[in-house]
Amino acid sequence: MKIQEKLNGIYIPMVTPFNKDESVNYSGLREVVDFLAENGVDGVIPSGSTGEMIAMTPEEQMRVNEEVVRAADGRVKVVCSTGAYRTKDVVRMSQAAQAAGADGVMVVTPWYMAPNTDELYAHYKAIRESIGIPVMMYHNPYYSTCLLPDEFIAKLYDDGLIDAVKERQADVFRQQNLRYLTDDHFGIFYGYDICPVECMSCWSDGWVVGTGNLFPQENTKVYRLAKERKMEEAMQADFTLIRPYLDLFIKPTAKGLPAPWLQIIKEGLKLRGVDAGYCRKPVISELPGDVYQKLRETLRHYGYLDA
Repeated sequence: MKIQEKLNGIYIPMVTPFNKDESVNYSGLREVVDFLAENGVDGVIPSGSTGEMIAMTPEEQMRVNEEVVRAADGRVKVVCSTGAYRTKDVVRMSQAAQAAGADGVMVVTPWYMAPNTDELYAHYKAIRESIGIPVMMYHNPYYSTCLLPDEFIAKLYDDGLIDAVKERQADVFRQQNLRYLTDDHFGIFYGYDICPVECMSCWSDGWVVGTGNLFPQENTKVYRLAKERKMEEAMQADFTLIRPYLDLFIKPTAKGLPAPWLQIIKEGLKLRGVDAGYCRKPVISELPGDVYQKLRETLRHYGYLDA
């Protein structure tokens, strides 16, 4: 069964605010939805990687998804992340998302003990047979350990099991190849934060961008220009609106540790007046001093903090 509605647009895999005791901060969750909706994005994805899904129980994922659909109230589309290792958990959460009024679900491939393609086919078949809203596969071999060939992803689409893919490999050729292997009804989403203009020029229908939590207006402007095929303007906007903050997320800390991107987003949102809460351990919420200073400097550059 192929879903007729095609997913497209700029979607933000939104953070999940937690209280200091690690309970879900539902008031903060609504603030994040309002902030993103007011800044022009097309949709949000709750309970994804940026939403700390691996630190949440299925019951929490379902409740967060439901609350986000309610908070969005039709202002933006909501594609609920319902990924889990066990197929029956994914089916249950996907059915709950549909019942809550979600516009679709995003399902990352099972992780750790990476399933083979026969097992994955059965996994997505079970999901498709359980719901009647669009299914976006999240292909992220870096986190899930599951690297799939384009031909297999195309087969899942051709057989009616998925309707879109979030492609995290950041490979322009993969996107070109996926379009060649499918048709215009298949939604191809670029799934990383760098090089959006290049990827939007190669048959992407949408962009799922985590840093858009903190800079939704800037990301949306670049996306719109690229979608309108105003490539020179889009590249200039990329340099002026996106490039200035990228070092914050990709450069190591003074101690040589990887950039704490999740904490940067949450602390940055708080500095912008949005209650993004804390992270769940083992992630430590507090930012190193050098990163916090760089975050403040970056927000001042964009005019979001006074000098």
